[in-house]
Amino acid sequence: MRETPLSAEQIELEDVYQAIELYHERGWTDGLPVVPPTEKLVRAFLDAAGLTPNDVLGEIPERDRVLRAELLAINAVMAGCRPEYMPVLVAATEAITDPAFKFNHMASLGSPWPVFVVNGPLARALGFNSGLYLFGPTTRANATCGRAMSLLLWNCAEARPGGIQRGQWGNPFRAVGFIAEDESTAWDPLHVTLGHGREATTVTAVSAYPGLQQLHCARSSPEGLLDTVVDAISTDEFFRGTYLLFVSPQHAEVFIQHGWTKRHVRDYLWARCRRSVADLKRRGTWGVMADKPEGFADFSREVQPGDEERIVSLFEPNEYDRFMQAPGALERSADIYVIVGGGNAGIRMAYIVPYGVSSDAVTRAVRTTATAA
Repeated sequence: MRETPLSAEQIELEDVYQAIELYHERGWTDGLPVVPPTEKLVRAFLDAAGLTPNDVLGEIPERDRVLRAELLAINAVMAGCRPEYMPVLVAATEAITDPAFKFNHMASLGSPWPVFVVNGPLARALGFNSGLYLFGPTTRANATCGRAMSLLLWNCAEARPGGIQRGQWGNPFRAVGFIAEDESTAWDPLHVTLGHGREATTVTAVSAYPGLQQLHCARSSPEGLLDTVVDAISTDEFFRGTYLLFVSPQHAEVFIQHGWTKRHVRDYLWARCRRSVADLKRRGTWGVMADKPEGFADFSREVQPGDEERIVSLFEPNEYDRFMQAPGALERSADIYVIVGGGNAGIRMAYIVPYGVSSDAVTRAVRTTATAA
């Protein structure tokens, strides 16, 4: 059977170094050298996922873009990936082009970018890091898959400075935000808690603000450990969305020994992450994200009598949502995904603040027909 021709421009150059320089000159790279995407390499990536060049992986209607398999393969080659990573990258592309993810939010001044969590057998088989130095750089799989997604959106959806990217500080997760979960504990891994089979491999994309927040957690009871997390999350950005909470294996063992599941951890935090109206006013976040709601006379940003007793929940819908949440934000999901990782290096937990204004977390399964190669 005749192969479907590639549609990308093909340029003949003298050597690999000339090719690398050309990519820099044309703005096709992120400042680092690339692997020249020869036709042979691009086809190897397509074959690894059982795809043809024209197969559509997702659409970005906000940018009037269609992401085809050939485009992903080219950028995966450039990033330094191996062909066997391609099925995982396909699932990641499907996740961020899902309408629930709402791609265009990545133009926000807050510099959001997706963190990708890989679960299941392929995460281990392909060597994704779930242990020490989790947000690396560490393994080739973590580093190059993160870069592949960055280059794909850089080159094919204008997600770059000078394009749609308007973030003030940028986001390090763009380089190091492709990770795996440690599935060696008695806890169900993330994909199982989300309803997928244990033998499935999935990619979960969660849009996040820049930075990993570390917490020194030296306590020895589940409640003590989580009270530290409650205090930190409640005094952070106070944006509703899907938070990622990272628990080390030794902390996970504390919870497990006390009979706590991930659901217990999630529910404990869900019920206790809250602040008084007075606290929110003093911090300057009261009403910042909301339009002037009905009843604007009660919207004063100065601390009023009774504000210390008026309590706002971060996760649970409440009477103050109209003062705290941006228009449309209440239509989005809120949750806490508990993820084991980070190895046995210390007594810290960590969390990531989500961009919850207009984006939901999305999980997509790696298609089994794409793993045969």
